[in-house]
Amino acid sequence: MILIAVVLSVLLGILLAFALQTSTTSSTGMGSTSVEGSSGPGRNASGLSVITESTLGPEVQRLVDSGTIQPMANFDAAQCLSEQGSQDSLLIMEEVAWGPEQTPAWLLIHGPMDRETLRASGGTVSTTVVLPTCGTADEKGADPADSRLWSGRVMIGGV
Repeated sequence: MILIAVVLSVLLGILLAFALQTSTTSSTGMGSTSVEGSSGPGRNASGLSVITESTLGPEVQRLVDSGTIQPMANFDAAQCLSEQGSQDSLLIMEEVAWGPEQTPAWLLIHGPMDRETLRASGGTVSTTVVLPTCGTADEKGADPADSRLWSGRVMIGGV
């Protein structure tokens, strides 16, 4: 009877170890394609930050801590925010790859305060992830939600 209990315990342990390895391997495989590019952890092969809902907060905190803002290039962030119904001022923006599919997007951090106040004291900021087509003239008549990938608020700490 004791021998049967030991054998069953060993078999159960092996089964649990196999299940843990399988679940860990599959999630690691998914993550490796989105965050391990030639430019290092958290970036894809193009050098863009790869973000998801779970990594959005730390990315916003990193951007606020660094205090950098990318030039607007050919993306009109002010027009995009207006199209999305926000009257906030743009604080920081970054070109990113969104989600496991690495959809090209822009991360817009906006709020009623200025960047320096935000860096010093922290607080809650609005964050919107949009497609590069947000705010373009050829999107007239389209639903603004079509270009929005994520929208919400993020709490960050001061520097």
